Parts: sequence; structure tokens; C-alpha cells
Amino acid sequence: MDLRQKRLTAEEWDALEVPVSKDELRILKLIHDGFDDVNITDNDTMSLINFVKINTEKKDDYHKFFYDKYFLQTVKKLFKKFDFSDSRTKKKTKKIKIKKADEIRINNSDKKLKKIRANIFEFVLLDILCQYFIDSEQESFHYYTLARLLNYNVRNVNVILIGDIKEVLNQFKEKIKKKDLIKNACEYIEKNNPLLIYKDIGLYSHQKELFTICKSKTPKCILYQAPTGTGKTMSPLGLVKNNRLIFVCAAKHVGLQLAKSCISLGIKIAVAFGCEDPGGIRLHYFAAKDYTKNRRTGGIFRVDNAVGDNVEIMICDIMSYLPAMHYMMAFNKTEDLILYWDEPTITLDYETHEYHALLQENWQENLIPNIVLSSATLPRQEDIGSCLQSFISKFKHSDIYTIVSHDCTRTISIIDTKGFIVLPHYIFSDYPELKKSLKHIKKYKTLLRHFDIKEVSKFIIYVNKHCDLRDNIKINNYFDDMGDITSLSLKEYYLKLLSSLKTQYVKVYEYFQSKRKKLHDSNIKITTSDAHTLTDGPTIYLADNVEKIGQYCLKLSGIPMNTLEELMESIGKNEKIRVKIENIERDMNKNKDESKDENSDKKKDRAFNSEGNDDKREAMLQRKIDNLRQQIHTIQLPSKFKPNTLEHLYEFGKSHVKNAFKANLDDSTIERIMLLEIQPIWKILLMMGIGVFAQHKCVDYVSIMKELAHRQLLYLIIASTDYIYGTNYQFCHGYIGKDLGKLTQEKLIQAVGRVGRKNVMADYSIRLRNDDLIMRLFMKSENNTEVMNMNRLFGVR
Repeated sequence: MDLRQKRLTAEEWDALEVPVSKDELRILKLIHDGFDDVNITDNDTMSLINFVKINTEKKDDYHKFFYDKYFLQTVKKLFKKFDFSDSRTKKKTKKIKIKKADEIRINNSDKKLKKIRANIFEFVLLDILCQYFIDSEQESFHYYTLARLLNYNVRNVNVILIGDIKEVLNQFKEKIKKKDLIKNACEYIEKNNPLLIYKDIGLYSHQKELFTICKSKTPKCILYQAPTGTGKTMSPLGLVKNNRLIFVCAAKHVGLQLAKSCISLGIKIAVAFGCEDPGGIRLHYFAAKDYTKNRRTGGIFRVDNAVGDNVEIMICDIMSYLPAMHYMMAFNKTEDLILYWDEPTITLDYETHEYHALLQENWQENLIPNIVLSSATLPRQEDIGSCLQSFISKFKHSDIYTIVSHDCTRTISIIDTKGFIVLPHYIFSDYPELKKSLKHIKKYKTLLRHFDIKEVSKFIIYVNKHCDLRDNIKINNYFDDMGDITSLSLKEYYLKLLSSLKTQYVKVYEYFQSKRKKLHDSNIKITTSDAHTLTDGPTIYLADNVEKIGQYCLKLSGIPMNTLEELMESIGKNEKIRVKIENIERDMNKNKDESKDENSDKKKDRAFNSEGNDDKREAMLQRKIDNLRQQIHTIQLPSKFKPNTLEHLYEFGKSHVKNAFKANLDDSTIERIMLLEIQPIWKILLMMGIGVFAQHKCVDYVSIMKELAHRQLLYLIIASTDYIYGTNYQFCHGYIGKDLGKLTQEKLIQAVGRVGRKNVMADYSIRLRNDDLIMRLFMKSENNTEVMNMNRLFGVR
């Protein structure tokens, strides 16, 4: 991986100005405001009062009016039909009179209400309440859904309807069995659509802890470990409320995403990419203090980048850190600054690396007394004592804090080479080995997100029924209330049960071995018969030899030789056209350069004698280019060779699979790729929806692949493990290649963390092509390269 990043291009600067989506801005603002109130929550679900836009000074009157108008009759009929006794539906109350203007507004809203009824929270609750009474087979599901929804912070929900629902839940509490919920945890908890759609948003627990610690100005080093995709790189948006920051990242993409988020919030930033001294630092217009305005447009066009009084966050790469540090120290008190280092262990998985000296210099020469080291796989405090001692020696009276978090709201199953789901009770045959693994997992609970919730549920139900358990860890005693049962609590309960079995474990192990079933009969034929198993979103295939995997995918696809020859012939013709266009463009650029190099006298003579000739020549050459572009052959790969298209699914008898994911590339994108100077194999793979991040000389190809990956338009991306640090893209499935057997434990956890990053309801999986990696995940690593290098490079000299 190349850490020598270049300065931002004009295109990258322009991209920063594109506003983030409304939903994303909502989350960014919550993080920003969360520093002042770590318990902040937001829920934009529409309630009836909010929809009608009624003045809420007399909410109780309007709750009663709306209840009588929209809910009362349905509730009465429902309770009468199912003989449910609720005194409030029988009690006669006065009719509420409301203002005439409000009555007109409500009546006018009725037509609109019919169209968006399904989005109004009270109607959602009422529909689920009806389903609870009507659908006896799913009553546990509807009960649990209602119980969870009532805890959401939707503003101005009808309190009378809420009272009815609470009464129902209370009266039927004993009827609902916790075992039923656990047995169906996948459908009831993880794939419960209403719970996802209408949920509150708030800070993660690790963000709350970080913000609380950083309110203190005393010197500190914070070891900040939380799973990938849980907002660590956006946490600076909150910290900036009380501090000024330098955000350091090796992956340019990550820094640019933070920069874009800052600009969307109006946070003043500067960037330092590829800087050898502070002179290379550039300020965004928001941060400019001294500048020149365009008299005609009023826009800023000349910024004095040497004046950084307004800069709130400096975003830089690793090679630019020391210049960025000195720049920020020139305008701020040192104690007010935070060094926020994203993924500090990058390249430390190599025993030696040319950039180790640069990382060491940054740590040893750092003068900022407040540091956040942020990573999903940051070494634990007890393992990097030498590193931390060097910090304490430099900054007297400093504190060391550890923040460790784990998010398990989604299952991202790990599948071995034979197609079986991987869990501790499937892979450890004896209790002593299991116990070692459990000790490791409890320290790295981020692994719990890879515990398949269906299999965990089966284990819990079986053990409670067939094993001799202490009373306090039986289901009904362990979980006080239905609301205590979540994905995380079930997985922690699973660990508790495993630890308690001891003499009974072998019997349990043998039972589950006899019942074990493959999730997929096969999962490696990713361009043919197994493609349908890659559902809901793109897949990433991580390997050392990415070209080999690309060639395998093409060979596996079985494209007939005559079809390949036709494609190659068309690509060859297009290549000749591309060369002609390139030559013309080179001549055009050469003429422009020569024109610039002429001295002023020659320019005057030329302007006088041949005014307009250059424009005519350029127009003529442009016409030639346009004519050549029209000659480009449109190349189409038959659809049956494009994974998961309808024709492809029919070809392999999988047309019934509705959520199989396919690429979505338009003709203009294909044409762009056809005009690039890359090998034909990559062009054919792209037509299949496969992008390969090999060592391409063609920078444009890599840029297009990143753009397509960001927009989720590719079916499959094949990349090396270093690619994982440069992407926040959403993947639904991931392959860890056979040739990655030497992957360190930390980097393996980073790799599997690429999948399931967004809060989307989908099926996720990690598919191992080397079963040795299972133990790498589930057992403590004795030779931790990252730890040894961190102590060596960052330790006391």
C-alpha cells in the first residue's frame, strides 16, 4: 500500500462540495450535537399530530380528538371480537371541540392521509395490534414488535392508543414464551422490518464514552476499539465541539469522506496530503481568514493558506502529519489539540516495511498531549506497554484510557470451505480448547457479530431442554423481561452456556455434529452455479494474487471460444481507435503547450497574423475525435454469462431466487472502460460486473472501479487485503482467499469487517477458502506482529 499520497486534484476538491444525503446529514448532525448531550436521540417517524401540523399546546385534547376519529372504532371492534376487556373503550367521555381552523386542516389532510397511512406511526401500531389478535401463529412476533416499538422516541404519539396497547401487552405477558422468541430470533429480532424502519438513532456507546473522556483537558492517550462500520471515523465531528483536531489517515478515501462530512456541517477544515512542509497545506473556503473575492461574482478565488486561525479540523495523510502538527500548533494551544489517528496499525502486520520509519518518526516527534488511536483491531493496553510508557514519559501526569465496544445487531455468518457455518460448538471437540477460545472471544467481542443467530438459538433451546443447568442461567431466570432479549444478549448468553457445560460438553458437541447441515452445497463457483447465493448487495473477494482470481472467474464462466474471439476482435478494433484518439489528443495538448511557451512578441505577431487559426485547427481535431468515437464497436456480452441476470439464473435453474444481486452497468460506463489502456481480460470481466484491483498502470481504471464500488454497481470486487483500509463501501458477502493463510489475526478481523457495514436488512456471509483461518479468528494469537512492531517503533528509545 502506498502511503505517499498526492495533493488533492481539482476533481477531488469539487467532490467535497457535493452535499451528503438528507439521511446522512441527520446522522452527522446528531454526532456533532452528541458531544454536549451524549444521550441524544432522534426519530423522524411521523406521528399523526406532526403530520397534520397541529399546534401542540393542548396535546391531550387533540390526542382524544384523533383517537375518537381514527382509532376508537377499530379498537372497540377488535376488543369485542376477541373478548378483551378494557374499561377505557367502554367509558363514555365528552366530545372534544377543536378550533374551526384546525378542523378544516384535519379534514383537508384526510385525503393525503389515505395515501401515506402506512408511514404514520399510530397506524403502524394499530395494524400490528390487529395482527397480534388475528394471527395466532405469529402472536409472539407481533407482541415482541409492539413491545419494542413502544420504547421508540417518536414525538407526539397518541397517548390513548399507547395506553390501549400497553394494556394488551400487560394482560398477555404471561402467555408469551421467551423460548418462542429465542427460537425465532432471526426473524423476530434481526429481520424485523418495523423495528429497523422506525428505530431511534443515537450515539454508539463507544462514542458516548469517547466524548465524555475528551471533555477533560488533561493529557491522555485513548485506545479506541470498536467494530468497523460503527462510526469511529465520524467521531471527530463531535470532538470538534471542545477541541481542534488533526485527523491522520493512511487511506485517502477515508480522509476525504470525513472532509465532505465536515463541509456539509459547516465545520472549517484544512487538508494536508503529500506535504513535506506547512507550505503544502490548503484551506477550504469555510476556513479562510485572509482571501480575495471576485468583484463580479462575490466568490472566493484566492486564499491565504498560511493563516489557519479558523481551522477546526486538519485532515492529513501519514507523511504530512508533522507539518500539519506544527501548522495547527502555530494557531492553537497545544492542550486544546487532539491527534486522532485512524488505523495506526496499518503496515504493522509486515515484519519490515519501508514506511515503518515514517510511523516511528510521527510518534516520537509528536508534541500533542491528547491522542486517540482508533481501530477495530487495536492491540490491548496490556500488550503495548512499551508504546504507552513512551507516551507517559513524554507527557507527565497523563492518563491512559481504553474504550472497547462491540456491535452485534446483525449476523454476518462465517462459512468454511465445505459450506458449514462456523461457531465454537461446531469446531472445538473438547472443553479445554473451547475454554481457551471463549477467553479470547470475551476479550474480542467484535467476533460476536459473526455468530449466526439461527445456530445460536438452536443451541440455546437444546441446552436448556437437555442439559442440567443452574437455575440462574435457565432462560426464564436469565432474561427478566422480553425486552432484555436482543441479538447481543443472546450471543452473550450463548457464551455463558458454553462456559457452564464442562462435563456435558462432549455430549452436546456430538449432538450438533450429527445435526450439522451445509448452508450451501457449494459457494466457490461465483460466476456460474453458485452466483445466486450472493444476495442483496456486492461481494468482495480478498486475495494476495488478485489476477489469478480474475482469471479463474473468467475461465469458470465458460464463455465459448468463438464468443471470446469475437469479443477480443471487437476490443482490438476499439484499441486501434483508442490509439488514434490518444495521438490526436497528444497533438492538441502539444500545440497548446507550444502556444504557452512562445514569448510575448511572438504571441502578438501570431495573434495579429493568424487570429482564429488555432481555434479552427482545434475544432477540426475535435471533429476527428468525435468521428472516431462514433466508430467504436458496441460490445455486448450475452446476458447468460453475466452473473445473476434473469438469463443467467435460468441457465442454472435458479430463476426462483429473487434477491440474487447483479451488476448494473450502463453502456456509457462500458464504453469508458473500452477506451482505457488495460488488458482485454479486465474489460471482459467488467462486462460480467467484476472489477479487479490489480497493480494497474491505468489510474483511470482504478478510479472508475472505485466509483462503481461506491455506487454499488458491481457484482464482485477482487482486491488485496490492503484495499480494506481504503474503503467504507457496503458489501453483503466476502471471500477470504486461499493464499491469505499468513494473514495476521488483526488484519483478518479487519477483512471480515468489510461486510455488513451499513444498517441494511440483508443476508450477510464471510466465506473462507482456507480453514486454517478459523483458528486464527477464534484462538489467541501468540505471535502478534502488530503488537511487536507497535512496541518496537512506538516504544521507549
